[in-house]
Amino acid sequence: MTLERHKIWHSLIQVYREFAKESSVHGIKYTIQAKTTIERLLWLIVVVISLVCSGQLANQFYERHKSANMRTTVVTNQFPSLKLAIPAVTLCQGHLVSAERLRPFLTMQKRLYLPRGLTIDDFEQGLRYLREIVYPSNHFSDELEKLQRILNANRMSLPQLLEQISPNCTDLLVTCMYEGRNESCDKLFVPILTSYGICCSFNNAVQRRWQPAFTRYTPKANRDLYSINFGSRYILSVLLKPYNTSDRIASITYGDGYKVLIHERYTRPGPNAVEFMAGEAYETVVGLYGTYLTSSPEVLSLSSSQRDCGASFKSKIYRAENCYMKCRNVAIQGLCNCMPFYSNDMDRRDTICNLTNIPCLARIISEIYSKTLRDCDCLPDCENTKYTVSITGEPLNAARFKPGKFYNKAREYPNSTALHITFAGQAAVLERRELVLSWINLVSSLGGVFSLFLGCSFISVIEFFYFFVFQLVRKLQTRRAQ
Repeated sequence: MTLERHKIWHSLIQVYREFAKESSVHGIKYTIQAKTTIERLLWLIVVVISLVCSGQLANQFYERHKSANMRTTVVTNQFPSLKLAIPAVTLCQGHLVSAERLRPFLTMQKRLYLPRGLTIDDFEQGLRYLREIVYPSNHFSDELEKLQRILNANRMSLPQLLEQISPNCTDLLVTCMYEGRNESCDKLFVPILTSYGICCSFNNAVQRRWQPAFTRYTPKANRDLYSINFGSRYILSVLLKPYNTSDRIASITYGDGYKVLIHERYTRPGPNAVEFMAGEAYETVVGLYGTYLTSSPEVLSLSSSQRDCGASFKSKIYRAENCYMKCRNVAIQGLCNCMPFYSNDMDRRDTICNLTNIPCLARIISEIYSKTLRDCDCLPDCENTKYTVSITGEPLNAARFKPGKFYNKAREYPNSTALHITFAGQAAVLERRELVLSWINLVSSLGGVFSLFLGCSFISVIEFFYFFVFQLVRKLQTRRAQ
């Protein structure tokens, strides 16, 4: 055994001498050719220090490649807006309860069962504070507790109640125009459940997996929509009915008008949507400014942890906004043991938050709203479209100067609201996520490091394997044969 080890050691020394003599690595040949032992030792120290330094610097380059190798650049600010997908437009009335729908709900077929000790006045009084489901403050717990007892007795959830007493899209929309053509509003808008109650949404691709009140409603558009219109040529024009004074039962706004949310069609109307009010008796023109973010193929080929963004595929569209909304809903479920009534991530086994959960919701709202994407383990988008808007408004008096079906309808509904949405110009901004250091850059950097400290190249690696694998095995076989 000792003899075998001696042969291996002797062969290894012999191979090293041949390698040092023939190698292209600078300095290594002097470890065997120097005249004195001290000189050979000094050259060995120099080679070892060079190896350590090159290894440390190579490791820094690799860590930089992993952690800081992404950048977002502006490719052009002249990207054609006609290649930019039209956003979703969601319209929400400022009141949760419509008197016109409440009256038949209370009178038809005596549909409400009232528990002992409660009257219809308790039901109507509770509806006045229904704003608490949107902005929980826990100031009217007694009235809402009575209302919840009535809902429990009738086996009715909040979404089911809103479907019965809230204004529907037919109650809001008078006439609609798309791309300059008169279109049926029912074909363009669908009712959806949002944190503001029941709203009407155009071009919304997000469908709720399960909801008791809206299973029959699905978005009409199943593909991205584009438009060549901009400026004074409107993409979408909508005329909205004015409020009835009797409808101010449960208001979520402090003025008359409609809450408008502009968001990407693959996202829910959430906290990142562009939100503004279209005033009553006003004509509001909204100009869209778009920013289209893409990612290079090199970025998309990396794993999600390396690229630090969520990629979308044909089978599944990823949006950070949806991930964030789901995270908030799950956090509410963990703290209050219920899912928000507007949640898109609800399962049949989940409990919908009701009016008795408002004290809990009011207590945790600041904690929930303070969460960030990183708190929720949500990655930013690799690809998305962001919108900003410019808003111009003036009193709606165009019917006197521009006759036409759209403005003639405005005469039939005094104090109505006109809303026009279009691209502000022909150009948008195109951004792209790119690799700062690709694998080609990394290999080039490593080659420069090893060349600087050792003067070696890729051929030197081949030499190392040639001598310490091929030649070493060959010499060992020769010695064993002897």
